[in-house]
Amino acid sequence: MSNSDSVDVCIVGFGAIGALYAFALHKSGKARITAVCRSSYHALQEHGLDIDSDRFGIHSSWKPYRGKIEEAADRHYSYVICAFKAVPEVTTTPALLAPLLARLASSPQDQPTTFVLLQNGIGIEDDLQAALANIDAPSVVISGCCWVDTTLVDGGKKIVQHGNERLVLGYHRAPKGSTGFDEETSKRSLDNLCDLFRAAGGNVEAAPDVDIARWRKVLWNASFSTLCTLTRCHVGDVLALETSRSALRDIMREVLTVAHASLPPSASRDEVLADEVVDQIIEHENPKSVFRPSMLVDLDYGRPMEVEAIVGGVLRRARDKGVQTPKLDLIYATLSVIQQGLINPA
Repeated sequence: MSNSDSVDVCIVGFGAIGALYAFALHKSGKARITAVCRSSYHALQEHGLDIDSDRFGIHSSWKPYRGKIEEAADRHYSYVICAFKAVPEVTTTPALLAPLLARLASSPQDQPTTFVLLQNGIGIEDDLQAALANIDAPSVVISGCCWVDTTLVDGGKKIVQHGNERLVLGYHRAPKGSTGFDEETSKRSLDNLCDLFRAAGGNVEAAPDVDIARWRKVLWNASFSTLCTLTRCHVGDVLALETSRSALRDIMREVLTVAHASLPPSASRDEVLADEVVDQIIEHENPKSVFRPSMLVDLDYGRPMEVEAIVGGVLRRARDKGVQTPKLDLIYATLSVIQQGLINPA
């Protein structure tokens, strides 16, 4: 496919998730990739990226079409994929996207710009939707739940992905009272993005209600990720004791209660977020797993964690609906103390 036929895609955040799905879009043969990266920029420019992926194959020294930060805001993008972690305690999504949002405001296009949030958490779309509401240009907000084990190694020169890969995508409706949301435009943008990933051989699913999918993902993140992080143990260790398995169940039940209070009633909500899912999640996990959730890996490396996005997002919904969450409150308080030390080290 010629450059003139390619869809322009900007990937902001070139860690493991961003790099994997940037390559997947390139592999589709239908996308031209601009990568915005910081820590891995020099390695990417000098060496390119080696890929060892069960899903997308083995490739050497791949480089995106463009990789300079200063180049990114020079054009309109069909898709802006946000693959950086949502850590609003450090900086917000609109702040990170400020040059792209400024261009969108100054040079609006007839075709929409679709922002894709490949991030963990609840309510991660809120601040971006608020920023876009002040820009007179068509836009769509999609978010995705990434079920994949992928890691950057060799100083950012290689990405490894083994085992399952599943990407669940769906569009967000505008908040109540907002104008400018168009269902057909959002659906068309979602379908086109799914087609791009499928063309690369990706395992992608278009969710009829992305909020339900996000609550399903946060059931795991708010329980397994947080307990593994607080204990600095891998998943198998947390599953080894009945006391910790009981704690996992209690945390997930609190999340389920908040989810049911926050989401409108529907058959899909009741099926995906049924009470039985708690035991199903625990039984699905390998009791000998040595997997370390990304929150724990961030702590290992002294990086700020997704505390506010994963736990704080649930608690904000809980307060809004008057739901009591004593276990999540304690988890949030203890992780916040650790987070403060990571953000402002002594």
